Amino acid sequence: MKPIDPRLLRHARATRRFLTAVVALGAVGAGLVIAQAMLIADVVVGAFQRGLSAGELRTPLLLLVAVAAGRALVSWLTELAAHRASAAVKSELRGQLLERAAQLGPGWLGGQRTGSLVALATRGIDALDDYFSRYLPQLGLAVVVPVAVLARIVTEDWVSAAIIVGTLPLIPVFMMLIGWATQSRMDRQWRLLSRLSGHFLDVVAGLPTLKVFGRAKAQAESIRRITGEYRQATMRTLRIAFISSFALELLATLSVALVAVTIGMRLVHGDMDLYTGLLVLVLAPEAYLPLRQVGAQYHAAAEGLAAAEEIFAVLETPVPASGTAPVPAGALAFEDVTVRYPGRARDAVAEVSFTVAPGETVALVGPSGAGKSTLLNVLLGFVRPSRGRVSVGGADLADVDPEQWRSRIAWVPQRPQLFAGTIAENVRLARPGADEAALRRALADAGAAGFVDALPEGAGTVLGEDGAGLSAGQRQRLALARAFLADRPVLLLDEPTAALDGATEAEVVAAVRRLTEGRTVLLVVHRPALLDVADRVVRLTEPRDGMTPTAPTGTTRAPDSTWATGADGTTAPAKAPAGADRGDEMIAGVDRDDIALAGTDRGTDVLAGVDRGTDGAAGADPGSPVPVRAVGGGPRGDAPRRVLARVRAMSGPRKGRLALALLLGALALGSAVGLMATSGWLISRASQQPPVLYLMVAVTATRAFGIGRAVFRYAERLVSHDAVLRMLADTRVAVYRRLERLAPAGLRRTRRGDLLSRLVADVDALQDYWLRWLLPAGAAVAVSAAAAGFTAWLLPEAGAVLAVGLLTAGAGVPVLTGAVSRRAERRLAPARGVLATRVTDLLTGTAELTVAGVLPARTADARRADGELTRIASRAATATALGDGLTALVCGLTVAATALVGVQGVAAGRLGGVALAVVVLTPLAAFEAVLGLPLAVQYRQRVRRSAERVHEVLDAPDPVREPERPRQAPATPFPVVLRNLTARHAGQDRDALAGLDLTLEQGRRIAVVGPSGSGKTTLAQTLLRFLDASAGSYTLAGVDAYGLDGDDVRRLVGLCAQDAHLFDSSVRENLLLARRDATEEDLRAALGRARLLDWADGLPDGLDTLVGEHGARLSGGQRQRLALARALLADFPVLVLDEPAEHLDLPTADALTADLLAATEGRTTLLITHRLAGLDAVDEVVVLDGGRVAQRGTYRELAAVPGPLRAMAEREAATELLVTAG
Repeated sequence: MKPIDPRLLRHARATRRFLTAVVALGAVGAGLVIAQAMLIADVVVGAFQRGLSAGELRTPLLLLVAVAAGRALVSWLTELAAHRASAAVKSELRGQLLERAAQLGPGWLGGQRTGSLVALATRGIDALDDYFSRYLPQLGLAVVVPVAVLARIVTEDWVSAAIIVGTLPLIPVFMMLIGWATQSRMDRQWRLLSRLSGHFLDVVAGLPTLKVFGRAKAQAESIRRITGEYRQATMRTLRIAFISSFALELLATLSVALVAVTIGMRLVHGDMDLYTGLLVLVLAPEAYLPLRQVGAQYHAAAEGLAAAEEIFAVLETPVPASGTAPVPAGALAFEDVTVRYPGRARDAVAEVSFTVAPGETVALVGPSGAGKSTLLNVLLGFVRPSRGRVSVGGADLADVDPEQWRSRIAWVPQRPQLFAGTIAENVRLARPGADEAALRRALADAGAAGFVDALPEGAGTVLGEDGAGLSAGQRQRLALARAFLADRPVLLLDEPTAALDGATEAEVVAAVRRLTEGRTVLLVVHRPALLDVADRVVRLTEPRDGMTPTAPTGTTRAPDSTWATGADGTTAPAKAPAGADRGDEMIAGVDRDDIALAGTDRGTDVLAGVDRGTDGAAGADPGSPVPVRAVGGGPRGDAPRRVLARVRAMSGPRKGRLALALLLGALALGSAVGLMATSGWLISRASQQPPVLYLMVAVTATRAFGIGRAVFRYAERLVSHDAVLRMLADTRVAVYRRLERLAPAGLRRTRRGDLLSRLVADVDALQDYWLRWLLPAGAAVAVSAAAAGFTAWLLPEAGAVLAVGLLTAGAGVPVLTGAVSRRAERRLAPARGVLATRVTDLLTGTAELTVAGVLPARTADARRADGELTRIASRAATATALGDGLTALVCGLTVAATALVGVQGVAAGRLGGVALAVVVLTPLAAFEAVLGLPLAVQYRQRVRRSAERVHEVLDAPDPVREPERPRQAPATPFPVVLRNLTARHAGQDRDALAGLDLTLEQGRRIAVVGPSGSGKTTLAQTLLRFLDASAGSYTLAGVDAYGLDGDDVRRLVGLCAQDAHLFDSSVRENLLLARRDATEEDLRAALGRARLLDWADGLPDGLDTLVGEHGARLSGGQRQRLALARALLADFPVLVLDEPAEHLDLPTADALTADLLAATEGRTTLLITHRLAGLDAVDEVVVLDGGRVAQRGTYRELAAVPGPLRAMAEREAATELLVTAG
């Protein structure tokens, strides 16, 4: 690893100015060190050998005070420059990283693991703090100080200079050798942290799915194993880094001891005078100190440099060239468009041709995975054709300005991204300045005005991440309102009526018809109602087999083979391979260790990734998403006073190891003091030229202290870090276990980016309480007391002076700097959480932000969050620099004061002359114990806020009441009975379900239909104990379901949610989540029942093919069917199917529904659906409206009488006529 990475200089301008300042200040500091050593030698020799009084030594004593002030000023300026430069460089790098990721666009981001990118932009860049604020300053000092000190020593004693010159070069040699050994381990440590971040986000996003299959608690062991691997990797790295520090410290202290012994022997023989000996003795440690500190800071900087490699990999990724020509008006034309993704042998889309005339509405229809959304991605510029071209007004789309082109487009993807914020802010995404009247019209056009008006705060209601708190249909309507408000000439709609009931769909179709007037529109259609809006239909036939290619967030993926019918009615075959994909890019984004991990615990250890949305079970269905208290949002009461006590209580069984670490730390510091004190006595006594035998004890003690200091420090670091890292692993598991209890209802309002910050950054910050506060403070107290006591034994007033100095530096200065930094330190952790949230929003919503034209604004939002963090860190740095400067001042003044009282003691005969050097030199070493305490107090304050954020998760109230003593679950759940059931989501002012009666006998199948927001998904959540009823009863085989453990209920009642989560692993692992003991035949049978077996047989790696982040490598229909196959494989006694055919083309949806009804014959099933086709096969149909039962009976009975179901059936029949006519 290079000491200074030239890329840091290139990408971070502040680095160069900082290095220049450090070198200049280092030169000044070196001069002051030399001056201090000369003055100490003058005072000791003057009082001891010449018998001068304090008055006669007034000048050197006053100069000592002046030098102390100068060193304090230099120390303050160096620390201030270091921390402020660090904050500036991190901000600059983070801004460049986010801007480059945004420039690379959704196409590049689709091949990345979002959790890892978020960790890189937050924790990874923050890891550079130690590099800039600790490592680089010492590196600058290591260049200047040893040279200056050696230059002064060689003028006084060439022998000592030769010893130092002979040993000094060995230190950088050791540093380089150990640095090479450490680099690969640091890279692995960073990869493990990145994997932990991604895995945590994937698991949190999929917690509802994990709970459905009873696997959520088992994931705690997965988190424990990954954190354990991270701890082990960290310890392996630290052992090498600590060996580096040990070797450097041992070499330096033994060299100083050798110099001291050599000086002593030469003094005995009269070959040197005392002044020269003292000068060399004081200066020798200063020659080694900067290099020793470089080694000590190396391991702290290494993680940052490992992350920097990943940062530069992104920054150096070339941005694809884009056109600059103006965008002409005219027709859109796909001319023999072929798409082949990197790393694939065959085409994904081939020779597709059709045109869309200005003002024309064209519908793309075809089976799921036929390539419809890929063609939209090509039109949006997210995917570039391998051959052929797309033109607008005759101009090749590759030649026109992409920003200008996208400014003409309003786009609703198949899975729209809703950002955390108010409904109004989401709808105004593309037009932030739109007035209230325009907002109201857009909501009305999208059929969203009704449910928005019903909310307590209307359009000002704050949504959770990805629209948490809204039903799928409500999220879809808000995305449509956003497109309507954008009011752009080109409209791209990808299944805009997905997840809508028939009545709402009719309203949206009417709105789309109005919207298409005078606009060029390309519709991707599965449901037939929108076909009446289209002027022309382009049909894509079903792909033959295989995996669909990767595409940007918010879109489905292209097929492996397509057939496109052009405007002339001809059919063009387009063949592509199974598994046509962005291939190597995507696979490169998945660590092969991660793939192995998935196989170690089938179904349990899903891999790292981040969900682009929320599982259907997690969202509140009915229309009222009102603010509820998020994790960390409530009052903390007296938590700040108790939280550090709880951090101390985390030590538990590791108290013994921590006590041992405290003892070892004290012995290391004591050895340093002992080495300096003994060396001072040795030289002073040797100047009296006694027999050598009189000096042998001191010579031996000097060597012992030199060795002991390095050994004790190495042992202390290993013991303390191992104990603390084990505590952190336990804490991460505890946080996950708590989140498992909270999901899904308790996390509706919580941002995943903030949760990631709590799990990684805040939990990591807890180690500083022990490693940078409590253990150093404890060792400092012990050593300070011993040093002051020892000095007082020699000369009471000198002991008192040293005690006052140490108390001032170790308590007074930290209290002062703590008061200065308190507010800033407590704001650091929340500011990091805000930054993580902004970065997550930016990276997960890049596609829609790009098309809306607000990507620069959202990037600026992230930069502002970073700027706020930088300002807070700079204010904290001011306190840190103040602490260093004041401590240096107190240390220098204490040395001057002890010299004064020592001189007076010698003159009065109360102190032997030999002991004067001990009294004067002991403070120089003793202050090492308290130098870091001002910063330690700041870490304590920082830890307090991080600990509060962690405990806000641990202390969050349970959203669902679990019985203290759960009853034994019945062997069979029948009958499942709901009586007068009423349910209301937290914070809402109306019931989502009211007075519902429902009975499910064994083998009975009931369909639940109704408009969006009528309570259908709430019913599913209640049955699965994701939501408690506020009134009524729910029994399983006569046993109160609320007296059973929630996991026991979910073993009897299962769910396939309308937007179920797929984990970033293989097809096989996602299926085995349902049943770990399933055989290959069981998996294939489940895929067959979901009409997915032919597709699976065509995958490049069969069932071991990776599905990508949240199933990113699958089309929307394939994701839905894979989730359905998983639910069928679980073989629940009662199966709730929530919109199982959503995102499928109409023929496939109807065929799948028919297959499901045939497959579930004799199985107890609750089918929640918008489609009515095939419902004559169920035993009962329940129609919900406004949370109440509007109708119930058999399908034939309800279809024969006027009412809601009959009206739905008539609308569905009318739309099917369109398909037939087409």
